[in-house]
Amino acid sequence: MNAITLDQFMVFLTVIDEKSFAGAARKLSRTQSAITYAIQKLEEQSDLLLFDRSTYRPTLTDAGRSLLPRIRRVMDDVGDFRLHVQSMAQGIEAELNVVLDNFLPLSLITPALDAFYDAFPMVPVRISAVWTQEARQSLVDKRADLGVFLRMPGMPAELENKVVSDIDLVLVVAPHHPLANVSSNDPSKAPSKVSQHVLRDHLQIVVSNQDSYNFGLVGVNQWKVSEMRLRYELIMAGLGWGSMPRQMIEKEVSRGELIILEPEQWDSSNKMPSITALVAKRKDKAMGPAATFLMDEIARKRLYPL
Repeated sequence: MNAITLDQFMVFLTVIDEKSFAGAARKLSRTQSAITYAIQKLEEQSDLLLFDRSTYRPTLTDAGRSLLPRIRRVMDDVGDFRLHVQSMAQGIEAELNVVLDNFLPLSLITPALDAFYDAFPMVPVRISAVWTQEARQSLVDKRADLGVFLRMPGMPAELENKVVSDIDLVLVVAPHHPLANVSSNDPSKAPSKVSQHVLRDHLQIVVSNQDSYNFGLVGVNQWKVSEMRLRYELIMAGLGWGSMPRQMIEKEVSRGELIILEPEQWDSSNKMPSITALVAKRKDKAMGPAATFLMDEIARKRLYPL
């Protein structure tokens, strides 16, 4: 048992992940015989048969399934140890690259950026506004240190994340827009419900690009913009209607500069949706003190107004 190695554990997990000895050989750039030998030695040293080789693809035995979570835990701990060592060995980063979802306002993370500047005034930050898929891929490809984007299906396995904020969306128009006549900001009155039939006859301002997933498309005529701020400006100008984060436009609503609309139906629901913003990094990338501080601050600011 004392001769069991971490390499054998890595080979064991790779065979499972790649579903074959040949796949593990390709993944690890080794010969198939080297993979077979590593598994055989692990079985001999543990005195257990870990794989059933009688089928087309090797399958775990009961013993193999029982040991799998423990082996994964050992390798996760080793990975954490390596990251810890790397973090301690490296100094403060020369620069941080942050990608921000076009659908999210920069004000979501400005309190964290303010705290970061106080703590690390000599570390420059490069912020790029991109779409959700590109933000995630930038982290996967190691072109960015941190990403703040919408929670969507298909999160890459290479990433880990923390929730930044749950954001309520509301429909708004300028007070001089025709749709403003069907609603009211008087708190003593319940706002009138606006049907999709009425909404579709007025210009809708949509944050979108050709490759992004679009939801809540109602208007027959739609103008598509590349970020939330552009939609805000067009709505404020009275050109159309659209959804905005409630926290982002509360002051405008209280001053009467925007009117909230209550839709009868939104997609398949009878109420407006909420969106969740995440801050993410690569699991296997050791972060220095500056990136660690910024990620923690962004996640901690979830109660700050937008």
